[in-house]
Amino acid sequence: MAATSARVRYFLQTDAVQDHVDRRHLRHGDVAARLGISKGYWSQLVHRHRPLTAQMRSRVLASRVFRGLPERDLWERVEGGAA
Repeated sequence: MAATSARVRYFLQTDAVQDHVDRRHLRHGDVAARLGISKGYWSQLVHRHRPLTAQMRSRVLASRVFRGLPERDLWERVEGGAA
């Protein structure tokens, strides 16, 4: 049998991200626009219905919206699950 590597996915830390957005008095539509994505896609990320892609993690890190928020507070790494 061939060894398989564990699937790794990243999901937003909803509480920390929501608190950060609230402190900045932003709406979710504002955050989505600043990240260059739709409100619907942002909603899926916030509600953990979709994992973050590598490109989206890069966008979040580069965004002024999340400046000052440590990476460990932005998302959690989840191993395993269906491929």
